[in-house]
Amino acid sequence: MPVVWEWDVGENFCVLDGIQNVEDEYQLSKGISRANGFPTDASFTMSAMHRKYVALADNISNLNRALVVSRKLKEAIEARSPQDVEFLSVSIFNHKQKLASKDYFIINPLNVVDCIDKEKSKYRWNHIAPDKMSSCTKLVLKPEVIHPELLLFRPRHLEYYVLVDPALAVVLEAEGFTGLCFTPIDEFES
Repeated sequence: MPVVWEWDVGENFCVLDGIQNVEDEYQLSKGISRANGFPTDASFTMSAMHRKYVALADNISNLNRALVVSRKLKEAIEARSPQDVEFLSVSIFNHKQKLASKDYFIINPLNVVDCIDKEKSKYRWNHIAPDKMSSCTKLVLKPEVIHPELLLFRPRHLEYYVLVDPALAVVLEAEGFTGLCFTPIDEFES
């Protein structure tokens, strides 16, 4: 069963504000391709609400809920040849607007799979966007509709979350990437 990609913000890791210099940034959480014409000046700034946290993790939490990862983590995933996944280059600026790194990427999984068992899950629909779930206290998936070779994908109705093949999660955890954790489906709540 897939697991949910999450962030571990311990150990003084920075937290990022929303992405800058990218039009229609909401598309980065919907499985929409952005590789063609993605701005070369796309960037994130460390959150002023977390000024004491400046360390760069391999996986960085941000307001867009985008998967912002180091080159090392990007290459570990890329080496496994995931289907329909984009790697979009971004820079990170510190609290003083100085470049902290230009070696980060957004991982953008494009596959959106209608895999939530709506009869067994417990959720509420969003009143503004009626095809989205606003909260989910029990997530149950239909494993038969998830292609076994799909390493990263988004569940329909909760596209801003990314689900990960459990074998890939085990490998990434074993490699010791910082700021990265995975939540089992039966422990997930949004």
